[in-house]
Amino acid sequence: MRQPVSIIVPAFNAEATLPACLAAIQSAMQADDELIVFDDGSTDATRQIAVGAGARILGNAGPPRGPAHGRNRGAASATRDYLLFVDADVIVRPDAIDLLAAELGQGWAVAAFGSYDDRPRSRRLPALYANLRHHFVHQRGNHNATTFWSGIGMIDRGVFQSVGGFDEVLFAHPSIEDVELGMRLVNGGHKIRLVPEAQGTHWKDWSLWRVWHTDIVRRALPWSRLIADGQRPQADLNLAPKERLLAIIALAALGTIVGGLFSGPVWLATPILISAYLIGIGPFLRVASKNVGLVQLTGMAALHFCYHVYASATYACVRLARGWANFLSPARPSQATASAIKGISQITRA
Repeated sequence: MRQPVSIIVPAFNAEATLPACLAAIQSAMQADDELIVFDDGSTDATRQIAVGAGARILGNAGPPRGPAHGRNRGAASATRDYLLFVDADVIVRPDAIDLLAAELGQGWAVAAFGSYDDRPRSRRLPALYANLRHHFVHQRGNHNATTFWSGIGMIDRGVFQSVGGFDEVLFAHPSIEDVELGMRLVNGGHKIRLVPEAQGTHWKDWSLWRVWHTDIVRRALPWSRLIADGQRPQADLNLAPKERLLAIIALAALGTIVGGLFSGPVWLATPILISAYLIGIGPFLRVASKNVGLVQLTGMAALHFCYHVYASATYACVRLARGWANFLSPARPSQATASAIKGISQITRA
């Protein structure tokens, strides 16, 4: 028998995925677990679905306040020692809760998280790409993690409360609130474990615009801002040394393509850099090839190239904003940087 768990599902207009999400959680629960759904001002049947599933319902009657707020509210009302956060579009496997609880039960880690599986529901290319990229990164990440993920993530309730939970002021929208929480945990001397076997199927049907908007505005931009403001994330997952090298190669390849418009010989380096890049992402493409054909695989390679370009370009823009802020207001760089980044975010927000 494992420790009982409070499972917390923040949901906003989630009627398309919530029934399957809650059914999978219930199949994985034991008798003394509890299920809590936070309805973040939904205007569809989310609340009725949660009621029908027998969950304890918390809610927000006004405009949505974001999943960070919902998870904090759920955690505040939880009665079990372990908190499990599950996104409303994730269908957990039957053993996912047990695997994460067993990891925490060993006593040295205060948090643990899992991974998407390699069978996303949507077959649209951007959705396949986004989900398989996440699966690939988490399956190969360091098990002694330096971050946290709240899609399928468990944490000791006492520790969660002691660090103040998710930062719902900084992250009023879905973003990297879980990454930031993980950084605070690690900086406080706590241990986090990645458990790649604790998996779930992601049902989100990403469009190309949504993938790019989320990657840039909701992830790369705030992550770069945290780094610019003095946080020092470890070289893990998306920030692993190989990922940084691939970003450099992708930017260099793009530079030769653009430079070739002005000086033809520059193009001679393009095939070399593109070949190096394809070799570098070979392991990801091999994983993806199990689920897609050649045409889709080519599309995934192109999307991955774009990902490395815009993620690194976003970081460069934030560093430039920090340098400009230091020049204008040396005594208060973080406020000036925040203003500059806020402007970028408003321009790119959907």
